[in-house]
Amino acid sequence: MTLYLVGGGPSQALAPVLDAFVEEVRARGKRVAIALLGSAEESAAVLDAYADPITSRFPGALIEPIWLTDEDEGPIEWPADPENLAGLVVGGGWTPGYLEALTGWREMISTLLRRGVPYLGWSAGAMVVGRHAIVGGWQHRGRQVVPEIVGEGSTELDIRDGLALIGPSIETHADTQYLLGRALAALQTGPMRSIAAIDEETALVVDVTSGRSKVLGRGRVTWVSADGDRFVVRFEPRDSQPADES
Repeated sequence: MTLYLVGGGPSQALAPVLDAFVEEVRARGKRVAIALLGSAEESAAVLDAYADPITSRFPGALIEPIWLTDEDEGPIEWPADPENLAGLVVGGGWTPGYLEALTGWREMISTLLRRGVPYLGWSAGAMVVGRHAIVGGWQHRGRQVVPEIVGEGSTELDIRDGLALIGPSIETHADTQYLLGRALAALQTGPMRSIAAIDEETALVVDVTSGRSKVLGRGRVTWVSADGDRFVVRFEPRDSQPADES
């Protein structure tokens, strides 16, 4: 029952993350579902970017895409017998769209995790897993807290119910897009109690059963929480000893 939450897209620096994910997949079977936002026509071109790091390590893996489309394009089709999947990957892109498309499948995803299916979330796929999800915005009460380009279509900070696979909320691209400021604003605004801000080329690996975590990759994870009118900030560097953050 492991969540691999990556602060950006596929990268050579994430080899240890992919090695660990594929090892868990092999122990369960061959079928790996990859969920991407958009129709097959819109997103097929990026499927290989997420599939190749898996199939290069596990040539026998069977990749089964899930196209996360709008309701007006018909129901989202999941692979047959999803309980027999060996792994689930959720790609990156427009975070509000991923959350909206996956919310209806929250119980299924949670059930898969309880059955031991590992989850690999890239960027948006990592941001949606918390009890509450930061899905966009670049201002807090009219004040700019991050660059406008990372607002994902929203001006004011946008916090929604997440998939609730873990308690803490997740920010990604923390170092390259200066998103720690948005995490602090979210703690002032939203109901979340703690946020893990994950650097690019870095992953937070969470054991869902124990709630313990470790960091793999080039960067670090910055944990921020609110304590009354103060913020508590703690840095968790790569290859650190596991810490209980559930």
